[in-house]
Amino acid sequence: MSVLGSFEVDEASVVPIWIQIRRRLIYLIESGKFSEDQKLPSVRELSVDLGVNYNTINKVYQDLERDGYTHTKRGLGTFVSAGKQVEQDDAAGELGGMIAGFVSFAMSQGLTSEEIIEAVRRHVDACDE
Repeated sequence: MSVLGSFEVDEASVVPIWIQIRRRLIYLIESGKFSEDQKLPSVRELSVDLGVNYNTINKVYQDLERDGYTHTKRGLGTFVSAGKQVEQDDAAGELGGMIAGFVSFAMSQGLTSEEIIEAVRRHVDACDE
């Protein structure tokens, strides 16, 4: 079984594969399923395990490190960083992963943080009506 649990990439999804994997890893980190300083599988191992391109996993790992979820120890691998885990139930952890994925995707499409917040606000307001 994969270190990501029962997770499988959905190739038919409109959500890019790298974002699906990123969301899952963020969920596992934020929910505490990966502990502080726990070593993640190598890029190559996860690539083979999930059946995706090495460069896709490398992009995910670089993105997670940039956002402070992980850190790399040269020659040793990638590890979960301190401070990104929060005590929460699985639903809250999943929501955090979804939000992180949504924000990353929106920014990759060129939206500013203000535009993202306004778009979310419009949707929330529409749901309140």
